[in-house]
Amino acid sequence: MSRTRKYSIGPICVVAASLSLPLTTAMAGEIGDVQWHGYLTSAMLISSDGTYSGDVTDAGSGNDTRMGLNVSTQVDESLSFAAQIKAKGTNDFNLEVDWAFASYDVSENIILRFGKIKYPVGIYNGYVDVGYTYPWIRPPEVFYNQDRLGPNLIRVAYQGFGAEYKTFVGNTELGFHLFGGAVDVLVGRVNKLTGTKFSVNMEDEIRFEISAITGEMEIDGQLKNAGVKALVDGKRHTTYTAGLIVDLSHFVLSSEYASATVGSGSVKQLDMTSQYVMMGYRFGTYMPHITWEKWDVDSGRGQKSIGIGLRKELTTNSALKFEVRKITPSTTANLSIPPGSNIPAPGTGYGLFSSDDVKDGKDVTLVGIAIEMVF
Repeated sequence: MSRTRKYSIGPICVVAASLSLPLTTAMAGEIGDVQWHGYLTSAMLISSDGTYSGDVTDAGSGNDTRMGLNVSTQVDESLSFAAQIKAKGTNDFNLEVDWAFASYDVSENIILRFGKIKYPVGIYNGYVDVGYTYPWIRPPEVFYNQDRLGPNLIRVAYQGFGAEYKTFVGNTELGFHLFGGAVDVLVGRVNKLTGTKFSVNMEDEIRFEISAITGEMEIDGQLKNAGVKALVDGKRHTTYTAGLIVDLSHFVLSSEYASATVGSGSVKQLDMTSQYVMMGYRFGTYMPHITWEKWDVDSGRGQKSIGIGLRKELTTNSALKFEVRKITPSTTANLSIPPGSNIPAPGTGYGLFSSDDVKDGKDVTLVGIAIEMVF
């Protein structure tokens, strides 16, 4: 495949993230023009045993099916606006606004953003809903899963303010983000959010980023008597991440690592590390790939997996994907578990499987197929 067909970076990101990424900041068009782009994923996943990640069963699930529209406009020479509207199977296809924010170009090097801003952490997070832009049917869940008791390392968007500085050293782009505000999560909210990110982009062939984020957890009233409230409510949540993509003519490698802590003392049982490595190779319109993932939680709740997949380019803006993954839930440690915390009892484990579906280290196979497109 020629370099003009690479799908993970470059022009496709305009469709996926509009003005949310440094790559695409100036792509809204002439002043007053309104640009529309969209994406569609139609997917089916099936589990060999149990309910995985809240919705994948041995009967199969199409909840990964999703569609979205991006709109952007250049208000004047310095001010622009971008938003994304999405409907997905996991939310009964109800329309939701992922993000909607304005960008102000202070200079060629400095951009300010305000509103509901796309979360800038994670090398795929800027276009994580646009499945066409990466090899997998689901991006690595040890990093990108946002279930209530999943890794929760990244978010869709935050409400607040962001500033970005970027410059070039030769053909290499250097970027620095500073952002803050609040972000909604499934069990409540993260307040007093602050974060920084440093990134390097070497001609779209090698990209690297590191980040640090911290905030204070606030648990919803409906969970006031649950053990999870005692574990995290009012505690500081801190995450460090690092990510790398090497995307050459044929060879692709991506990897991310994260470490997260919650509070101190007994709450340390929720501290975790997550990591994955993916390698792929393009043969014309085909790209086989292999991915190793691991999620370690101090309580023992976690999992590891290995998956193989095949991506087939159908047209210049659509692809067919097949994927098989073997998932092995971890076994919990001998810790004191607060009542109602939904952490498995010592000696058992279920990773991202349903809490009433303990696996005790048993391997489970997931099989998936998807068709994805952008327009």
